[in-house]
Amino acid sequence: MNEQLDLMKRLLGMELTDVSKDDILTHYLNKARNNILGYCNIALLPPVYDEVVVDYAVYLYKNKDSVGLTDKKEGERSVKYEPGIPASIRLSLPLPRIQVGIEHVL
Repeated sequence: MNEQLDLMKRLLGMELTDVSKDDILTHYLNKARNNILGYCNIALLPPVYDEVVVDYAVYLYKNKDSVGLTDKKEGERSVKYEPGIPASIRLSLPLPRIQVGIEHVL
């Protein structure tokens, strides 16, 4: 996790020695990983996708104030937000696993 945290700090332009936001950055790393696991319908994400987790965590961190928004308009400016995991990140992930033929017995 330290390597991911360091990479996230570098991508955000933060000093590696600055630990003041480590708990917040770790929160977004965990949130990104959990969202990806849920999207892919898997229990474990291979380490080869660690950088994708960091990319998504950076996205979540940078867009934390726009959670739940689909678009925003301020005067002449208009911004549309992509719901869920952005396509650029989804394309870097393994295809979601589909469970077929599972019956739940009560």
